[in-house]
Amino acid sequence: MKRYNSRIKILFSALLAVTAASIFSACDGVVFHDIRKEVKLEKAKISGDIHNIVRLKYNGVEHVFASNGTIYYRSVNADTNLGTVTIDSKIDWNDDLPNPDDHVFSLAADTKYLYAATIEIVKDDDGYNVPKSRSLWCFDPDSKAWKIIYTSNYSSVTTFILFCTNTPKPENRKAYFRYGTTVWELSGTTVLTADNKMDAKEKLASGETLASFDNTTTPTYATKSCAFFKDAVYFSSSDAMTTNETSNKDATYIYRSLADNIIYSTDATSWTMVNLNHKSILSIALTANYLLAGTTGGIIHTPLKADSNKIVAIPAAGHVDFSTNADAALSSYYDVQAILVVNPSNDETAATIFATAETSSTSASLNNVGLWSYFSSRNEWNRE
Repeated sequence: MKRYNSRIKILFSALLAVTAASIFSACDGVVFHDIRKEVKLEKAKISGDIHNIVRLKYNGVEHVFASNGTIYYRSVNADTNLGTVTIDSKIDWNDDLPNPDDHVFSLAADTKYLYAATIEIVKDDDGYNVPKSRSLWCFDPDSKAWKIIYTSNYSSVTTFILFCTNTPKPENRKAYFRYGTTVWELSGTTVLTADNKMDAKEKLASGETLASFDNTTTPTYATKSCAFFKDAVYFSSSDAMTTNETSNKDATYIYRSLADNIIYSTDATSWTMVNLNHKSILSIALTANYLLAGTTGGIIHTPLKADSNKIVAIPAAGHVDFSTNADAALSSYYDVQAILVVNPSNDETAATIFATAETSSTSASLNNVGLWSYFSSRNEWNRE
């Protein structure tokens, strides 16, 4: 009988080991990864899909804005000196800004104005919610009022996107809107018409190819991003474009994405490509010592190397592990559509950083979809 009991115990132990291995294997997702990093997740205030994070000087104070249908904003002035931010507290987000009608799905900003792209949802004859129209609005900080500057019937095949330079220096901020193949530079509450559109090169000249004019100071029918560089705005069909500008230094390098590559230049004419060896890059941001990339498989970063002039701006090939919990918070189960470094002159671990997470896997937790942040005072990423 004892021998039988011993066999039962051995068999039970073996089954328990297999079961435990299966459980831990199945849980090797975002939540388990967070546990491994020993980070207690805070309750999120801004959850849901967020496509961009934009800078705007509002009421004379530097702020960042984000939207998950409702617009949120917070001051970032304190984040340039993190002595006011403690582990036990964070600056709260405001949601008291008047919102335009309908669901806000994208934002942009220039030196003075905030712009919002919205979608109108109605019920069809069968009672289902369906999109009816999309509109572009401008918020005037002086009047605290929104005005529609463009509207169109909803189309699932026609591009309707906002993008902006989003620079640390307010004077270099420009905002743009593309509908289909037409691009406008936004100018406050000015209504968009055929007369004030930019040359979007809707028709290619004979023998001309996209590569011959993409990533220049003229937008194209495929433009999706832009960056302010050496007194001009450059446009790209890449998902992401940025520079190494800081609040007190002009940009010396410009960067754009191509699949999982970063392409950089010192003159926007001659470009060098490095492969980060990951997923497709959706967003780019820089600190003083790292380039961060939001991808279709989470967030990654690569060290910046010095050039011959001792400017630390050249991204290394590949990517390296984080010293923080960034890869746990924004793991491979999420698309990282936007990253914003408040103070890019700081090293990564001394900076304030915001990033978004959208689901890209059935293993992702919907509780983690939304806005995330890193503060050096708490030395970790957590939900906003």
